[in-house]
Amino acid sequence: MILTQTLFLIFILALGGCLSSSNHHEPQDVLKASGVKKASPNPKIQPPFFLEGGSFSITKDGTIYFVDLRDKSIVRKAKLSDPENVTIFINLNEWLKVENSKTLQIDDIWTDHLGRLIVAESTTGKILRISEDARKLENLADSYDGYRFTRIKGLVGNEKNQIFIGTPNAATIYKFDPKIGKLEILNEDLVRPNDISMNHRGDRLLVAESAPNRVIVFELSQQGYIDSSWDLIHLPSFDDEPISIDILKNRPNLLAVIIRNKRKLLFFNLSKDRMIRKIDLPALCTQVRSHQEWLYLQTEKGIIRIQNPFS
Repeated sequence: MILTQTLFLIFILALGGCLSSSNHHEPQDVLKASGVKKASPNPKIQPPFFLEGGSFSITKDGTIYFVDLRDKSIVRKAKLSDPENVTIFINLNEWLKVENSKTLQIDDIWTDHLGRLIVAESTTGKILRISEDARKLENLADSYDGYRFTRIKGLVGNEKNQIFIGTPNAATIYKFDPKIGKLEILNEDLVRPNDISMNHRGDRLLVAESAPNRVIVFELSQQGYIDSSWDLIHLPSFDDEPISIDILKNRPNLLAVIIRNKRKLLFFNLSKDRMIRKIDLPALCTQVRSHQEWLYLQTEKGIIRIQNPFS
């Protein structure tokens, strides 16, 4: 028993985690929400699960694709049930050519309902679609109105094959329809996305934005245009910037939000527009994705998982 506890502590420290709560004050508008529970103790992470990866995406059948931490032109894959068996899915250096002084860098990835991997690569500005067997690569888009994509933060789609692309430098969210090859701007006002998430019906897009720090809800029409929008969360402090969000797969009325520099994960009820719980994270995390009873988190050193408190 003592040995097990010691190994668990070593694992937490290796991730750079901190078991104590932050000393920063919580955003006042969030704390005023009724029925909010105090921050839970750090959730127990699962030491057997660890992947040395960056940005990642998980399919319905439990396959995880993730960007290699050392070479961001490579995407690796593994089964969540067998994380030690990792293989290279694709190396973009074998497909794309760039100038000698430049290197390829994948900013974000997402898998569609047919198992194809959508990749946002910032050096070439390309949005790529890769077949499930990695034998076919398509360039879906690489520019808008003559301007190349330079940085992507947020990539998601729906079963209508509509793909949404967040570009904070342009303060824009683009909508791409692969069926007709049309790329257009979704938002009317400036939006500086850090991450985006789509509900299971494909008609509600949520965006975590910087300056102002908020999470915006966009209700979409059948054609993928905005019918209405509102702020789900508004956080006035710079330190409370929402950097990653995901709608829980097992509870589609709940949204998980990572707050920058706080090592905190907030949960919001989408139907009631209020926060219902917050938990301390075991490490500084930059991305959250849910799958079944787990929440998968990207840390500086790799991908870990914690128990979903609503499973």
